[in-house]
Amino acid sequence: MHSSKSRNSGSSFARAAGAVCQLFARRDRRRWVFAIWGLLTALGWLWYLPFVSGRGVGFHGLAWAYSQLLAIALLLLLVGIVAIALGGMTLCVLLLMSLKPNWRRSAHRGVKKLLVLLLVEVLLFVALLPTLFLGYAPKASQVVSLWRTTYRAVYVAFPIDDNHGDIMLLNCHWLGPCHQVYRGSTDIISAGEADLAFNARTNQVGLRVQGQWVYVRSPNREPCTKSLALAANESECRFIPSS
Repeated sequence: MHSSKSRNSGSSFARAAGAVCQLFARRDRRRWVFAIWGLLTALGWLWYLPFVSGRGVGFHGLAWAYSQLLAIALLLLLVGIVAIALGGMTLCVLLLMSLKPNWRRSAHRGVKKLLVLLLVEVLLFVALLPTLFLGYAPKASQVVSLWRTTYRAVYVAFPIDDNHGDIMLLNCHWLGPCHQVYRGSTDIISAGEADLAFNARTNQVGLRVQGQWVYVRSPNREPCTKSLALAANESECRFIPSS
């Protein structure tokens, strides 16, 4: 008799422990989901957009990796458009099912799951929305070992219609942080032909776009910059390529 009581109490304790573990597992799972969503949202809205717009410091590799989430954002947008139509019809069917007492519990459970799925999709789309505003496409790079820095030319444009955008020149420290040193409006073909060069003899680095040097810098001098649409009173930047 004592053994049966101890067995029953042991099984009850095991069930209670299992229920507690499942509860904490669900809570941990939700915390992880919200933590990842919060990280992606902060990464996109508070860091990626300011950095790609030229108003902040960032990391080239991280910006490129985040911009690759554009495919997921477009997929979510397409799914969202379809879900508006199908979700509305499904919701109406579930509400009609709830009028029958036998189906009421199942209908309420279905409505709850449907709303949760829609909420998750909306939250994820909001987190990835910055990739739809500005794309990030590296075009050229030049390592300057003497200066412990790397220059990177990146084409920034609206991803859905990227025929026209900006060429952004980044100065990246050897530890990783990058900041914008030049920006000019151009088209996707000219951005693809952008060229970065370094002359060790004159100790100069230069960016050439549309056949003209738009940025030239020496360590002890102010950088020479010019717009791609050369004004009448604007002098050209001179750069001597290494032979």
